[in-house]
Amino acid sequence: MITAEQEKQVSGTMELLSAYIANPPWEEWMVEVFSDAIAYAAEMLELSGDEVLDYLDEEPLGQMLHSHVFEHFVTTETNEDGETVLQEFMRTRVQQEEKSFACQYLEAFSHSELALWEVVGKVGKKVEVRRLGSDEPTVLAQLDATNVPNNICIASRLLSLPNNQHIFSFGMLPIEKTEAEEIIAYLAQVRTEMLETAQTEEGQSHEAADIDAAIVEELTDVMFHETLTAWIGQGFEN
Repeated sequence: MITAEQEKQVSGTMELLSAYIANPPWEEWMVEVFSDAIAYAAEMLELSGDEVLDYLDEEPLGQMLHSHVFEHFVTTETNEDGETVLQEFMRTRVQQEEKSFACQYLEAFSHSELALWEVVGKVGKKVEVRRLGSDEPTVLAQLDATNVPNNICIASRLLSLPNNQHIFSFGMLPIEKTEAEEIIAYLAQVRTEMLETAQTEEGQSHEAADIDAAIVEELTDVMFHETLTAWIGQGFEN
């Protein structure tokens, strides 16, 4: 189990990371990512940007939105050397030799990816989850799931920590399973279309590694936008 002291360490470190991106050039880029995310959701849901923002103005919705966008930004936006915001922060501001729990969290966070997790069981203050759309084995993750409905998937990053501990990152969005399955199907469609395009483009030679990298980048963005849009859309359906 993650202790209260460990949670405090992580919260403090994430506050430092938030302060770090409140400086050029990151601050301006973060605003762009946030604005693009809201615009995408509004367009897909046939709403105005103001309608979306008004809905998200109340807590905890506002904090959930911020965490989702923040985690995507710090793990995907890169500097001139190809380092993500998080990697640059860890290199320049974090004393890695300490190997504190906060350092372990950041290390796991830096290697994580946003995914949809199906809750298949509940064990005390842990949930048994499986990555939706995969045949990967289930994992026990720390989460008080007392009020988590059975038809909900969790859009989040599952972090693997020492001693076989698994926890979700701060950014967690509940997505109805039917919506989550549609997102997984759309991701598969995008992947197939990108592969077909790469194979049929005349006069161009593509390295397999370059194609894979382009697909991963695109699917990462699609997962981010589609999960956020689905979560917001649920609020307007209820």
